[in-house]
Order: sequence, then structure tokens, then C-alpha cells
Amino acid sequence: MVFPAPGAEVAHRRALRLDENARSITDRFGWSALVLGDDSAVGRKFPERYGDELTARSAGPVRIAFFAGRPAAESVAGPELARRLGLSDHLPCLVVVAEAGVHVLPFRERSAADVHRVLTGWMEEFHRANVGLVARWTAVEREIHRLVAELSGSLWAARERSARVRAERESLQRLESLGAAPLDLDAVLADRAGLPWALTTALYACRDRLRELDAVEAAGERMAAAARDLSGSDDRRALCRVLGRLTEDTALRRLLTPDGAAALTAARAAFGRDDDADVREWRADNGKLFTLPVFTAARQAWRWIADQGRLPRESPARHRERDFDAFTRALAAQPLGPAAADGVLAALAAHHGVTDEVEWTAATAGFRAYLLDAVDRLRATAPAGFTAVGHCLPTFAPPVRPLTDDLRDRRDALVRALRRDVPGAVADDRRTVLAAVPVLVEEHRARVAATLAGPAPEPTGEAQARRLAELVDLLGSYDAAVRSAVHPHLSESGVVAVEVATSPADALGVPPGEDPAEVLRRVAARTVAEHRGTHA
Repeated sequence: MVFPAPGAEVAHRRALRLDENARSITDRFGWSALVLGDDSAVGRKFPERYGDELTARSAGPVRIAFFAGRPAAESVAGPELARRLGLSDHLPCLVVVAEAGVHVLPFRERSAADVHRVLTGWMEEFHRANVGLVARWTAVEREIHRLVAELSGSLWAARERSARVRAERESLQRLESLGAAPLDLDAVLADRAGLPWALTTALYACRDRLRELDAVEAAGERMAAAARDLSGSDDRRALCRVLGRLTEDTALRRLLTPDGAAALTAARAAFGRDDDADVREWRADNGKLFTLPVFTAARQAWRWIADQGRLPRESPARHRERDFDAFTRALAAQPLGPAAADGVLAALAAHHGVTDEVEWTAATAGFRAYLLDAVDRLRATAPAGFTAVGHCLPTFAPPVRPLTDDLRDRRDALVRALRRDVPGAVADDRRTVLAAVPVLVEEHRARVAATLAGPAPEPTGEAQARRLAELVDLLGSYDAAVRSAVHPHLSESGVVAVEVATSPADALGVPPGEDPAEVLRRVAARTVAEHRGTHA
């Protein structure tokens, strides 16, 4: 048998018909019987024999709870609870709590079976006498809950309609303002408040298309610039740089037709071949003809002349390097022919400040012969287009060599492809997109305006609101209905009305809570008021 445990607030609330979640307005029609046992024979036997049965039958307006069989020191033991209520003289007893007050039936002189008969008789007689009353107010409570739920749904729908209409009005104002001036799509989309979702999506698509067109136009400009840079140029290095830009420009390559892409691939393959490897190797070998050691050995023949041009505090090594730099510059500037030797020596004479030409000519005769032979060897093996001695030396830039017929054909084919592939319809496409924007705005404006101009939906829930208002008024008679309930225990001999020292709720540590009928009336009245305010 399970009895309420100390601090078992849920069980105590149930015993006094104060359930927080399952409380009904019909609970006030009923009564609660608290069985307070003690150490007497019947005080022990009655709870032990009938506790489980009567606890199981406890439901609805009638509740039975046993406070027996627990240590005397516990606050909910029968004697202790009786002491707090001021009923110790009546133990063991039934404490009946109802709207009619607190009554006590002592049963020390009764048998357990007799107490059981009396208690079950009260329960059966209560249900027979009050079946119509309980059924009526149960139906009232259920109908109120149903109507409140239905009207809550109607109120939610009405609020949704009101919010939708308000949003549509704001949307109409925004759309009308957009239609009055050219649109900056970035600014419009940065502040999308009031714009229909479908229009916002369409405007995003327009903006994305304009950005694509901007990218196409920029790539087209780069394509045209590349065609100009390639056209007529024989500078292989410059051509390779342009081909590198074209290869790395993904956006530009997307614009190429298949023929244009093929022309670019062919040009890259042709210009990517290293046809100058032999020339670079030949030029590197030529550098050995005119190294500093070669020049230093030859310079010994006119060293006394060179020393006259040595600067104050200049070391011999630094003086020799300065003379070699003058020689190298003079050599590179000479034409690739026999006159190169005399040109170099004339430049060196000027560098040294020679005044005795006979002496200079005699001193440099051997070096002149060496230069004639070396330049003649260069001229004999130099590629076409190499016209200066410097072209043949590794430390100076070679001349721009003319393209072969194959390279020129590849270059020209790519130029033609680039010029053909330059997009020309970007401006037309941009005008088409921009022209579509105001049309989209007007379409959505007209759609929103038509929706707002349509008939307002008929208000719903009028009949439910009227009926709920009637039931709110009916709740005014609830207290009288509570007083009209029949309580069989009041007619039982031996039952006495008592003045308790504290209320049973306080004795069990249970706050009484709010009257469920008052809670129901307040919810129903608020629902009616909100419905009328919404549809006013």
C-alpha cells in the first residue's frame, strides 16, 4: 500500500483536489477524505485492509488519502497531522474536506468493515446525487476549452492576415518608390526590406548577369589589347610574354571559340620551342676571346702609356679594370667587320689621352692583329641579323631576330582569332538586362496592388465568440452550483463539523492555488475580447 511520503507535494495536491495540471472546475463539487490512523486496532487495520482499494477508487471530485502506518515523528503521520489540525482527540478518524467545511468521523468504536461501508456509501451516493451537476459543468468546461482553441486559431489566422496586409502595403510603397527612379541594383539589394521574395530573387539574377557582362567586357578589352601587342611584332620575348598572359587569363580563355583556343595552343607550342639554344652557346664561347686576362696580357705592350691616365690614389688593379670596361664598351659598339679593330683602338686612345699616335700605333700593333682575327671569326659564324660585335657577346643583348615564316604564321593566326572572338554584344545584353528591371518591378507592384484591392476575407469565429461570451456569463453561476452539490457525509450520524487549527492545505504544505473556474473565466473572457478587438 502506498501512502503519501513526506514532502510529496504532488500526492498531497491530488488528495486535496488541487492538482496543478489536471485540475477541473468540477473538483470543487466533491470532497476529500483524509484517513488519519493511529496505534489503535482499527486505526491500523482499516488502512491495511482497505487502503489499496480505496486509493484506486479515488478519482474525479472524490479523493481519498491515507496518512497512517508512518513513524510518528513524520509530519504526515496520522497523529502528527491530527495535532497540526487540532484533531488529536478524534483519532483515528476520517477528515472530510469540502466546500461545506471540514467534518470529522471518529471511528475508534467502529470496525474496519463498518468504516469501509460508510465511506464507499458516501462515494456511491455522491455520484448518484450529483451526476447531472457534474456532467453539465464538465460539458461547460470542455466546450469553453474547445471554443478557446478554435478562436485562438482564428485569432492567429487574423493576425497573420493583418501582418501580411501590413507587409504588402509596405511592399507596395517600396515598389512605387523604386519605379520612380533608375535603379542601382547594389543599393536596392543592400536594403531588401519590403521587397517581395520573388522580385528580390529576380533582381539578384539581373545583378549577377550584369556582373558577368562586366567581366566579359573586361576580358574582351584584354583580348583586344593582346591582339594589338601581337600584331606586327617580331620581338620573340615580347610575344612570349603576351602568350603567357593569355594562358593565365582564365576568364579570357572562356571567351575563345574552339578555333581561337586551337590557335592559342598552336602559338604556345611554336613559341615555346627553344630555337636560340645554339646561339646562346655560341655567344658564351665568344666571351672567351675578350676576357680580362686576354686584355691584361695585351695591355702590357702599352702599359707605360696607360699608366699616364692613372688617377691619383687609384690602385693598379682598379686602373686595369677601368681600362677593361672602356675596352668592352668600345668593342660592343663596333660594327661586325674589319673596321672594328681600328674603332676599338681609337676609343682606347681617347680613353688614355694618347698624344703620340705613332707611338700608340706601334705599341698596339699586335693587339690590333688579334682583334682583326677575332672579329673576322665572329663575322664568319654569326647568325643573320648580328651586325655589331656586341650582338655576339654574352654580356650584351642580342639583336631582335626576325621570326621564321612558321612563327609569323602562328602569330598572325592567333591575332586573327583574337580579333574575331572579341565579344561585341555586351552593350546590347547590358541594355536588355537593365530594361528588364523596371518591368519586373512594375509586374510585382501591380500584383501587390491587385491583392490589396481585392475583397477582405470574411471574419471567422463570430458564432464561437458569441457562444463563448455566453459561457463566460454562465460561469457567474458557478459558485451557486458548487453550493448546490449534495454531500452525503453531512447526513451521516457521528459526523461532526470542526474548526481546524490550520487548513488541511497548510498542514500538508500545499498552496491552495487559484480557483480553476476563475482561471477558465479569465482565459475565455480574454479570448472573446481579443477576437472582438481583432475584428473591430
